[in-house]
Amino acid sequence: MKKYIKVVSLFSGIGGFEEGLKKSGMPSEIVFSSEIDSFAQKSYVANFSDEHLHGDIKAIDEKDIPDHDLLLAGFPCQSFSIAGKRKGFDDIRGTLFFDVARILSEKKPKYILLENVKNLISHDGSNTIRKILGTLNEIGYTVDFTVINSCEAGVPQNRDRTYICGIYNGASEKYVTDVRSVKANVLKQELNNSEFRGFNFFDKVGFNNKQRFIEDILESDVDSNFYFDTESIRRFLNTYKESNNEENEIKIIKLFDLPRDVHNDLERQRRVHSVKGISPTVLARSDSTKILVKIDGVLKIRKITPVENFYIQGFDKIFVENIKATGMSATQMYKQSGNAVSPPVITGILEFLNKEYVNYPTVETVGL
Repeated sequence: MKKYIKVVSLFSGIGGFEEGLKKSGMPSEIVFSSEIDSFAQKSYVANFSDEHLHGDIKAIDEKDIPDHDLLLAGFPCQSFSIAGKRKGFDDIRGTLFFDVARILSEKKPKYILLENVKNLISHDGSNTIRKILGTLNEIGYTVDFTVINSCEAGVPQNRDRTYICGIYNGASEKYVTDVRSVKANVLKQELNNSEFRGFNFFDKVGFNNKQRFIEDILESDVDSNFYFDTESIRRFLNTYKESNNEENEIKIIKLFDLPRDVHNDLERQRRVHSVKGISPTVLARSDSTKILVKIDGVLKIRKITPVENFYIQGFDKIFVENIKATGMSATQMYKQSGNAVSPPVITGILEFLNKEYVNYPTVETVGL
């Protein structure tokens, strides 16, 4: 009989963690997921089972959460009080991390993987992450954390995110140098001089995916609504000297900012990028990355479509087509893709977790 890791997913969104889990080969079964947004729920169900999908996690008692082995969560960044006036869970009560912590305290799954914005490391003078790490230690978790850019996993996007991995009652050791993040490394060296229980995990996580660039994820048939095609822009492009020697580079390649008298908008909205590079961080709104393309030999400027926004995050065509089939609006698709985790990053992390710690033979995920 095959053994499966039982998984709980909190703040599930459209299922970015689940998609990464599915492709990791970790033998797993989703026994509980939670998402409060009804539009995100609809997109989630387009790709995964709704059998264990629930709404607002704040309304669910931790004792009612099924027993599980792995907890996944991407929770919003919020400030905590660490003034010493309150202790333990009272310091984090009222934050969404509290809901993660109360479930961990009650159920104590063996493994946890959390995701947050890059600035969690420095938020509130690093007090926020200190409180998170301290709470996890208090519950019984040995913890590692770092910042990973999604382009490490071949995703055509510059997207830094903080990741935290914990093992319940895991062996503790001093942190080695964190070469990914200067700020994470400073905090780790500080924690090395305390009683904090950490371990080295992310320094050994690597990705072997082929690097993709913006040009690799573009749709072939794009509606005219996504183009910036005014007379003033056409005149500007007629005078633009296109480079013939441009090569792919794993970086954001800015070509130019449209002059304000050509396109009267904020500076960020006038910035045009090369498809030979990677995209700036996709956001949860419709003012997406602007790119220069050539259609039938004519240079044009357009923005990234909602579908391409998903591709830039690392979602595959089937996943996105399933969401499109629900009739989801472009506005919601931009929002959902911008709020999601990058599945290839999750896949790489969980592949390593399974190989080095879980040690279950890789199989397909059930319950998805």
